[in-house]
Amino acid sequence: MELIPLWYWLGVFFIFGACVGSFYNVIVYRMPRGISLINPPSHCPLCKKQIPIYLNLPVIGWIILRGKTACCHKPLNIIYPIGEALCGLLGALALFAAVAVNYGTVVPELFTAPVMQPAVWADALAMFWLLLGAYPVCAIDFKYKLIPDSISVGGIVAGLLISLIPGGVTPLQSLIGAVAAGGGLYLLGYVASKVFKKDAMGFGDVKLLAGYGALMGWQFAAMVLVIAAVVGIIVMIPYARIQAKVAEKSVVDDSVDAAGQIPFGPFLAIAAPIVYLWGGTLLNLYIKFVLGD
Repeated sequence: MELIPLWYWLGVFFIFGACVGSFYNVIVYRMPRGISLINPPSHCPLCKKQIPIYLNLPVIGWIILRGKTACCHKPLNIIYPIGEALCGLLGALALFAAVAVNYGTVVPELFTAPVMQPAVWADALAMFWLLLGAYPVCAIDFKYKLIPDSISVGGIVAGLLISLIPGGVTPLQSLIGAVAAGGGLYLLGYVASKVFKKDAMGFGDVKLLAGYGALMGWQFAAMVLVIAAVVGIIVMIPYARIQAKVAEKSVVDDSVDAAGQIPFGPFLAIAAPIVYLWGGTLLNLYIKFVLGD
C-alpha cells in the first residue's frame, strides 16, 4: 500500500463509490416500497427477469445496453448511471479532500506519491461515508420521510471501526460522540414534543446524528446540528410561505403533510461533510467574530 501512488487510489475510490452508488439505487427504489434489499436479486422492473452480473456493473452496464433493458429492450431510467457516476466522483473526492486537508494543499507531485499517513486514510474513509451517505438520505427522506438504518446505524458502526485507525478520532471519542450526539438530540426532541404537543424530531434523525458523532466526535456533531438547524430555518421560511400560497389556491387535502413541512435529515447530511472538513476553521472564525481578536 505504501508504494501505490495517489492517482491509483483515486481510481479505486471512484470504482468503489460507483459500486456503492449502485447499491444505493437499490435502497432508494426498494426500501420505501417494503421490498427486501437482498431477495429477489437484481431484475428487470418490467418483466422481472434476473439481470446477469456482467450487465449489472455500475455505469458500464448501462452503456453496454445503450440505455435499454436486455430482455425487453425498453428504455432504462438514466438516473441510475447518473447516480452511480456521481457516487464514484464523491468517492474520489473523499480521498482528494482528505489529502488536501492533511497536506495543506494538493500539488502535482502528490498524485504520483504514495499516501502513507494513517490520518489521511481515517479522514478519507470518514469522508467517503459522509459524502456517499448524503445521497440516499436526501433522496428517501425528502420523499418518504425515512432515513435508512443502513446509513444511520451503519454510520455508528463505521465511525467505531474507523476510530481504530491511528491519527483520527479515538475509539473512546467515537463512542462518547455517538452516545452524546444521539442522546442529546433525542432529549431535545422529547422536550420539544412535550412543549409543542406533537412529534418534533424523528428517531431516524437521532440515529443519523449519533452516526456523525461516532465519525467526528460530539463537538463537531453538535456543530452539524447547529448549522443544519440554521440552514433549515433559512430554507423553511420561504418554503412555508410558498406552500401556504399554493394551499390557498387548491383544494385542501388532509392526507398531505402540513404546509411547509420538510424533513431535517437532508440538512444534517449536507452539513456533516462540511463540518468534518472545516469545522475547526468555522469554530475559530465564530470565536473571533464573537470575542474579537
